[in-house]
Amino acid sequence: MLVWSSEEMASCCGIYFGATSVCLALHKDGKTDVVANDAGDRVTPAMVAYVGKDKNVGLGAKQGRIRNAANTIMNVKHIIGKYFDDPFVQTLVKTSPCKIINKRNLPLFEVESNEKTIVVTPEEVLVLIFKKMYSIASSQGGLDVMDVVLTIPTNFTGEQSNTIRKAASAAGFKVCRIINEPSAAALAYDIGQDTSAEISNVLVYRLGGTSLSVVVLNVNSGMYRILESHNQVNCGGTHFTNSLVEICADEFKRSWRADVRENKRGMAKLANACETCKHVLSTLNSASTFVESVHEGIDFQNKISRAKLESLIQSHLQMCLQPVDKVLESANMTAADIHKVVVVGGSTRIPKLQQLLRAKFPEAEMLNTLAPEEVIAIGAAKQAALISGYEDIQLLDLESVKGECIPYSLLVKVSNSDETSLQTAVPKNTYIPVRRQHTYTIQQDKSSVCIGVYVGEEGSTEEECTLVANLVLTDLPTDCQKEKQVTTVFHYRREGSIHITCTEVVSGKSSGVTIETGEPAAVEEPSKVVNEELNSAGAPEQ
Repeated sequence: MLVWSSEEMASCCGIYFGATSVCLALHKDGKTDVVANDAGDRVTPAMVAYVGKDKNVGLGAKQGRIRNAANTIMNVKHIIGKYFDDPFVQTLVKTSPCKIINKRNLPLFEVESNEKTIVVTPEEVLVLIFKKMYSIASSQGGLDVMDVVLTIPTNFTGEQSNTIRKAASAAGFKVCRIINEPSAAALAYDIGQDTSAEISNVLVYRLGGTSLSVVVLNVNSGMYRILESHNQVNCGGTHFTNSLVEICADEFKRSWRADVRENKRGMAKLANACETCKHVLSTLNSASTFVESVHEGIDFQNKISRAKLESLIQSHLQMCLQPVDKVLESANMTAADIHKVVVVGGSTRIPKLQQLLRAKFPEAEMLNTLAPEEVIAIGAAKQAALISGYEDIQLLDLESVKGECIPYSLLVKVSNSDETSLQTAVPKNTYIPVRRQHTYTIQQDKSSVCIGVYVGEEGSTEEECTLVANLVLTDLPTDCQKEKQVTTVFHYRREGSIHITCTEVVSGKSSGVTIETGEPAAVEEPSKVVNEELNSAGAPEQ
């Protein structure tokens, strides 16, 4: 038997930790959104700078990296869990402005702090970055923002995952689970969550600042299974920026007979300007690059078109698409077998890249409505909402997490809408935990709505089913120019309870209930309260 009880929905969050940036999304009151940092940016640079006695994290570190490059730590994600003699670590040793030293075959950072030379471990840098994200989360959600789901690449080892977990825990988060990045990206778009019978193949293409990953997921009954994956470093947006920097350096040399490449600070300033120019060209057809006193007191200005940039990076774009063919071949698939393509990562904003992906998958649905830098964090926050309140903190096994099935269907009747009969919200025998979202249209002139929740068999009448809860929204706007919409989220938790929230889109009004397993006698009193609310709201009594 089910017992109705009201509950204020707690907040939880998801974090995407990348090599160049970090993004935090918060799920609260049935909504998931990315949280802006103290500078108003929705993504935070994954950098830590030591300046005197202070440690700057995020934007402050990025803004000062030209003057303080030797004490600014970047790309820590690619170093954690690796040894000093790792090929990629060796590449960073040669190219990083911040000195990387060898201690017991482990890569450590050597920086100046408070006029002393100190050694900083990658784990310490992780903790500082997560503390920054914790302060961002706390400023939005209060002290109850503790539960978090973290994301990792598919090629991370258990040791690397554990390092990420420990750093987040040391920063104050309660780590509920760690999931892989492509699954979080698919969850952000609710792939397989709204329709339990959906079976599809999804290609998740992520191109970030310094790395690339291509993953093929099979989605079946809301479960994600990785069929094939490819991860590659030294392939990302930084290479596009470097191509633009080289062209600008050549133009400067041609115009002024001076080589800016001899000036490290000048090249760093030029790289900053070219990165901004590249971002502008993702939305505009042309952009200007201006750098004050780039070399020997000379200012530099150059205008470049999107077509010019695309011709410069054409070879890099082709290299970034080659892993797609390899992954499909390894999975014994063709482009026609892919139903949806999810683009993730800031570098996928480049229109030419999206055009090439569409040409490669002409029959697939391209999912790019969310900001690509935020997709993984949003999916992680949705996963946090799905499992919030559980003690389980094991690494998500996407192939074996099915667990129990629900023994009945969850049915819904919406008053003051076009829905006059029971509609199936979650079918019988759906695996839990599971999350389903449905949107219902409300008549324009109605100021209240009642969502009646029933359990029973599909196709049953209202009299044959059991009413377990009513959710009531009142004081809704009646001057809307179009029909109102109520989004209802049904969340089956692992222990069998059901958390339901409904939100009216225009006004933002929301209501939530939790249906727990309990004794039959406890059903009557909550139902009486619900009926009183319905009568006072002018909604039909159930």
